[in-house]
Amino acid sequence: MKTFHSITLVLLAGAVMAVSCNKKDPVYTITADRTSILEIAANNPGIEAMIITTDAPYWIVTTPDWIKPSAIHGVGGGESRIITFTIAPNYRNEATTTLARSGEIKFSGGRTSLTIPVSQQGHEAYIDPSLSIGGIPSVSEFLDFVEAVNDGEATIRWMNSDYEIELLADIDLSGVSEWTPIGNAEKSGNSNNASKASGNTFEGVFNGGGHTIRGFNVTADIGEQGTWGLFGYLSHATVKNLNVEANLNLTASGMADAGVIAGTVYCSTIENVKVTATINSTGTTTTKRFSVGGIAGFMFSSYDLNNQTSYDSFIKDCEVTATVNMDCGANAANNVSCAMYGGIVGFATNIKDDSRNYIENCVNNGTMKVRLGRCSGIVPTCNYGTIVKGCTNNASQVNTIVGGRIGQIVCNISTNSALIDCVNNGDLTTTDPGTTTGALAALVGDDTVYIEGGERIANTGTILGCNTSYLGLIGANMTHFDHISNIVLSGHLGVYKSDGNHEMYAVNSSNIMSYVGKIGSGYAEKMTNITYITSGPEPETPSEGGGISDLDPVDDTWN
Repeated sequence: MKTFHSITLVLLAGAVMAVSCNKKDPVYTITADRTSILEIAANNPGIEAMIITTDAPYWIVTTPDWIKPSAIHGVGGGESRIITFTIAPNYRNEATTTLARSGEIKFSGGRTSLTIPVSQQGHEAYIDPSLSIGGIPSVSEFLDFVEAVNDGEATIRWMNSDYEIELLADIDLSGVSEWTPIGNAEKSGNSNNASKASGNTFEGVFNGGGHTIRGFNVTADIGEQGTWGLFGYLSHATVKNLNVEANLNLTASGMADAGVIAGTVYCSTIENVKVTATINSTGTTTTKRFSVGGIAGFMFSSYDLNNQTSYDSFIKDCEVTATVNMDCGANAANNVSCAMYGGIVGFATNIKDDSRNYIENCVNNGTMKVRLGRCSGIVPTCNYGTIVKGCTNNASQVNTIVGGRIGQIVCNISTNSALIDCVNNGDLTTTDPGTTTGALAALVGDDTVYIEGGERIANTGTILGCNTSYLGLIGANMTHFDHISNIVLSGHLGVYKSDGNHEMYAVNSSNIMSYVGKIGSGYAEKMTNITYITSGPEPETPSEGGGISDLDPVDDTWN
């Protein structure tokens, strides 16, 4: 039963002063007989009420989105009014742990204000061993688990003693032709912000136990705000120790995100996961973003100002081996709203806060034959607050997009982001004079960005592009950055020619700075200790699997 607590706020002259710069303006004061609302129950939180009285001419109230006031403004002038606040439950079910949360209710009016801190308890899950079978032993139990998550039901049945959903055997999904992701939620609001979702997200720990989910062979058309994969929407969750074999055919009819493992990774972790896949896509029927990844489509972190806590996202120690054939469809842009593919993640960002996305020690193998405005072996849109460290791309790429931004590790790297000890071993061929082409990155565009090498050679691949103004063994267009340092390069660089007689540059240790890419005015001094190791004679074409010979079937498909 909901409870009703009466809280009297009497706004009296002379308590807390709000001083006006204009002596002719009235000065209003504000007091309250209670300074906070603490330890609200997680489940059945009830209704809180306040009697508001102020001699200011008006008042307004603001609250967190989980607190709904009965009115958001009213008349003051010394009159009293009862305002009730409905608190949303911070609870899913008995088996799901939820974090405590806090915020504030703020009354303002007449150039003064009253702030009341509010905190709500979380829920700590308890497992009754008699309710659990200890894990998922079969396909039928796995599908029952999926249904329970998407219906918002408890998942105690499949938990081990560590509160983890655990696979106890390999799972063959070859008999399942239509797939509803685990955590079949949709993003709501801003498409580049994953902090709000409608539907049931997955919020637990899924431990694959080293087992394999195979036969994940699905054709899917993803709708507006859709987020699709084996898992749909991960929220404060973990997926680990899992192998997945997949054959996917994906399209989008609205803004969408898709990954073999997860569509959206929100303040979550994916680790020690191996994917073997074929990914085909005819792109999107709209000009809205469609981001696809070998592990995840969209990755988002968040900072809670009230709790002063950073909820970072991690994808680490993962490996993808994929044959990718992907077309942009109706969306041939090269910005954050384009159709894009990343060997690990499609799009990683936050809202320019102090949280971070970490992509660490991941490896991408295979081939990427695409027509996309952004495509890379790790993460094409390395947006706000994304750190890529110790990652390796071995996949070749042939990209026939017109006017793209293409790099083998990232395409765009922006605010508070970095590449650290990352390596490209894959060949890259772009065929359009308007496409910028870089071995590691296409656009490096913010003064907070940095790129650092490690003990490994940062590039060994052959890089071919038509746009000679924006072509390099580090980046295509490096307009702004904090520093780029300690990078050892090798491989080959040349100008793509449609007849196969590519113009290969004679790169060596003494002229390497002429071939790292276009550097913004005044930034050359921020590039230090860049060296080159000769790897052999310049080839006439890139190596097998990434060369011009691969263009014929691509052209036959898309022209």
